[in-house]
Amino acid sequence: MSHTDRAGLAALTAAGRTYDPALPPWHHSQPHHELAADVRWWVGMPLAFGLFGRLALDQVAYREVAAAVDATGRFEENFTNRGVRSYLWGPLMLFGDDADRTATATRLKDLHGQVRGKGRGAFAGERYSALNPALWKWVGTSSMLVFYTGYVTTYADRLDDEQREVVYRTILWMSDFELPSDAAAIPATVTEMREYYETVAATELADNPFLRWANQSFDALPVLTLVGPRWLHRAITPLWRAAMPVLTRPARVLAEVAAHPRMRELLGVRLTPGRRVEAKVYLALLRRARRVLPSVLLLDPLAQNRKRYEKLRAAYAAPQLTSFAPPAEQSGQHGQLASEARPAQPVG
Repeated sequence: MSHTDRAGLAALTAAGRTYDPALPPWHHSQPHHELAADVRWWVGMPLAFGLFGRLALDQVAYREVAAAVDATGRFEENFTNRGVRSYLWGPLMLFGDDADRTATATRLKDLHGQVRGKGRGAFAGERYSALNPALWKWVGTSSMLVFYTGYVTTYADRLDDEQREVVYRTILWMSDFELPSDAAAIPATVTEMREYYETVAATELADNPFLRWANQSFDALPVLTLVGPRWLHRAITPLWRAAMPVLTRPARVLAEVAAHPRMRELLGVRLTPGRRVEAKVYLALLRRARRVLPSVLLLDPLAQNRKRYEKLRAAYAAPQLTSFAPPAEQSGQHGQLASEARPAQPVG
């Protein structure tokens, strides 16, 4: 669904502005553009993905998705490597230039086209295709909700319904890479998204061996081997294993608090008052970090590069004229001089 196709969204107004679906939500003419800009840079923050990425476990609670990722074996090979690779697609599609964004999205779809077949082991006989519109819609919606749910959980006390719509619309605008099928279209509004999620939760999300394995693996992530020599991987393994339970705890607690009730049920999560207080501490620290730390420490390098570029672009544009037309008070004189300068035209 293109940006202009979203014109059916309810009109949002603020400070005399009306939402224009042809412009980015963070454009200065849009209502709540400051909020949209903040959401945009939230999406470009690795910490947002790290702290709320566990919410994406709902993807593999969908049996056909679980069968597909289980069959590829890439999670089992090195769960950490697979997570990092998944993350790295995001900045390229969200903060690259238009050509890179399009090329990255096209390549991602082409690679997913290779993921089709029948499940193995506990999923034997389960047919899957990553380009099945129903699966594409579910995975796309779930991926978006990692950032949407993370943001509204972090700033819940400051957001009314209209502002939540701005948050959702901003993330939807940034991640507009869908299959050419209405069946694959990600819900266009918060209300539609909630209705869709409730339907999937009631009809598709269920316990399965891969979901249980993935949930346990988050707390025992293997050493990252995408960078560095093998001897270094072996050397840091003891420290890595000791640190993982501590480093991953905030992500576990925040995901448990923010997750849909169906996912808490499937994962056996019971929220206690102590857990909720712990989550509030993490959220307060996160809000504080975003207030006081420079963007270079918070943003992904590609997002930081985009932010710096746009700041420089605005500085270059600031002193420029908005029109090359002559001033209104000189227009009459200018017209007279121009008329005198033109040669006479033949008549008849």
